Amino acid sequence: MTDLRIYRFNRSENIIFVSGIVLAGLLVSYLMYRNLVFGLVIIPLAPRLRNMAQTVLADRRRQRYMDEFKDFLFMASTAIGAGRSMKDAIAESIPSLRSIHGNDSILAGELDKAFERMEIGGENDVTVLMDLALSSGIEDVYDFVTIYSICKSTGASLIIALSKAASVIIDKMTIEREVQELVKRKQNEGMIIFLMPVAVILFLNIFAPDYISPLYETVAGRIIMTTVVVGAVGIYSMIQKIVRIEI
Repeated sequence: MTDLRIYRFNRSENIIFVSGIVLAGLLVSYLMYRNLVFGLVIIPLAPRLRNMAQTVLADRRRQRYMDEFKDFLFMASTAIGAGRSMKDAIAESIPSLRSIHGNDSILAGELDKAFERMEIGGENDVTVLMDLALSSGIEDVYDFVTIYSICKSTGASLIIALSKAASVIIDKMTIEREVQELVKRKQNEGMIIFLMPVAVILFLNIFAPDYISPLYETVAGRIIMTTVVVGAVGIYSMIQKIVRIEI
């Protein structure tokens, strides 16, 4: 099973990231110091920037996973309501998920692995599903597997449990989307504050280069520019912490 809590760049993503870091370093270096050598300062920050980028991509992947999992719940409840086993429900849901979410469906790939373990390896469905839940790192998936395990061991109605689980997840996703819309507005406001110093410096470089030249030619000016850079990084980090809300 793929650990969705950890995102690793593939080769093309690595190239894009490194190219972006180099370009950003050169742009910031020239804009803030008029000296490309200062672009080397971004090298020690590269690991942290990589972690930030991977965290964002991991969150997006998990959000997509949840969208697919919601559809899987409806498919599974329909199949089980028709008298099929969980293994059969998984097998039938895989092509449906790919037709809805594309051939690169994350959950379909994970369910493929789960089905192979049950069909070929003969593993217990609860064990396989629990591995699926733990690798996803998503509480809703873990709760679903727990409910399934309890229903199977006690003989409770799995159809009712699946329907209620789907309703709860849909309600939660609706709330999350509403919260994300509010957060996105605040994030955009924060990004304006973050980019404002850079925009002012760029404007002065274009329209009043003599006015801003002391910032590039004196020690005090270098210190001021460095303070601006550090402050901008601090503002961005603060924005990310403020807008990171989990429901």
